[in-house]
Amino acid sequence: MPTATNNGESATTNGDSGVAQLDHILTSFTTLTDPLAINDALLVIEYSLQGPNATAQTTQKILSFIPLGYFLQVLQQDHGYDTEQIVNRTCHVLELLLKDQPYSTLVQDEFLVAALAQALDSPSPRVRALGLSQIDKVSDEDLSVLRTLLFSPVFKAVVGGIGSGSITIAERSKKSLLKICQTQERLEAVINNTEAFNQIKDLANSRDSIVQLRMIEALTEIASKSSSTTHLLDSKSLLDPLKSGLTSTDILTRFNILEILAEFGTTLSGSEFLDHSGVLARIADVVENEAGQDSLGLNAIVKLYGKLGAAEQVDFVTLDMKYQILGQLERLLVGDDDYEPDESSKVEVMSTIGLIGGNVQNVEWVSQSQCSEEFIITLQSLPRDAKVAWYHSLAQILACSPDPSEETERIISEFYTRLDGDPNSQSAFITRLLTSAKSQSQELAMSALSVMIPLAHYSFGIQKMAAQRDVLTFLLDRNSEQSHSEKVAKHEVITAMLKTAEEVKKSTGTDLLTADQVSRLDLHRRQGPFYQRATATVSIQDIAA
Repeated sequence: MPTATNNGESATTNGDSGVAQLDHILTSFTTLTDPLAINDALLVIEYSLQGPNATAQTTQKILSFIPLGYFLQVLQQDHGYDTEQIVNRTCHVLELLLKDQPYSTLVQDEFLVAALAQALDSPSPRVRALGLSQIDKVSDEDLSVLRTLLFSPVFKAVVGGIGSGSITIAERSKKSLLKICQTQERLEAVINNTEAFNQIKDLANSRDSIVQLRMIEALTEIASKSSSTTHLLDSKSLLDPLKSGLTSTDILTRFNILEILAEFGTTLSGSEFLDHSGVLARIADVVENEAGQDSLGLNAIVKLYGKLGAAEQVDFVTLDMKYQILGQLERLLVGDDDYEPDESSKVEVMSTIGLIGGNVQNVEWVSQSQCSEEFIITLQSLPRDAKVAWYHSLAQILACSPDPSEETERIISEFYTRLDGDPNSQSAFITRLLTSAKSQSQELAMSALSVMIPLAHYSFGIQKMAAQRDVLTFLLDRNSEQSHSEKVAKHEVITAMLKTAEEVKKSTGTDLLTADQVSRLDLHRRQGPFYQRATATVSIQDIAA
């Protein structure tokens, strides 16, 4: 039990003294006026309601001395500089006192109903959260309790909170709405209630773009649970603002709608909605005819495509066949007579190609596309900063599987052949990669090493790197000027090379590395990335002697 102090801190005591302290606090609490004394007393009460001390008997004992109504009075009083701390602690005490009380029990007390309504109208985010925490309990009760809630002013206050000027209140209110609508059955109950439906619809179509976006975001989170919830919301036109937002004249609204669609699209139900609702067709039309008019929106579209491609539950190949997404990205990467991409746009497109190709479900489709051809060609003309992005994107494609199957290795090997040129000559790409890895620019060096790491998980990759003496010399070099990150990355390359070579040796009997190469690489691996050879120092006096 904490002992109250004059600075709001506490010391822990046990046994009878702790019980006696609580008893003293309970008998005197309603007479306290000093903010520090009130805060210290709340600290003792708070402690008694947590952990092994928390029992039904303790709760009843506290309430027998201090009615809930008095705690609510404490919330409404001005405690000077200590007001925020006292409000926070009082709210927590009330949550602990009420934690085992279901919503259906609370609303049987008219006083508590009035207090709940007052809390849900409070400008204080903490007091509002106290009220909402009681509403959240409805999700654990029978559907009949929810239906009763929907006809009360309380539900109106929950939804209305999403339109609050306070971000904290708005987000907490949205969280409660999501909890209330967590199942299909409960969602149906909400939207089949005319007053609740109209309130939600009004916010989703609000002229205040911030409020509208909050409600749209909440609705898409609900819709993402399943195809049936998406269909239900769409059938009631609650997702219409999501579609019409793409044609908004406000650039920021379009951008935010695209970001919401990108998150929604990573789910199975969301990707189906993007397809069947015409959203992807509209986006394709924007890329075709409006690419140069809104760079912010265009980058959001590119990111959306990246998230679609990276999501395992999305059938990206089918969507690409229907909407030529990779064809759109190819145009945005290289440009044409009507559109000339700037460097930042190219970087965004390359990153998205990496995300899509980095999904093992899409890697063959991407690697055989014309888009990947242009991606390969682009490397030759990129400035340093854009080259960093290119290498990172390639690394994602190479790392499409943590444990590549034979089929994956075949796909990546064929892609690498297109990247490397003449298979019968020394690897031109490895030479370029090595030059970048030796760069004085740590960012460029690390991006090149990020390619070497996944490349070392493929037998052909090891053969390409081991065939060039300069590569192994670079990997084994412990140059003290190299950064911490570069040393770690080189060690990862070496470790991956040895692991892959050993696995291939066991399964096929093929030696990817010579015995000498294995010996030197393994010594480096065992010594770790930061090993430094000890050197003897000889003083001038020793030399003179």
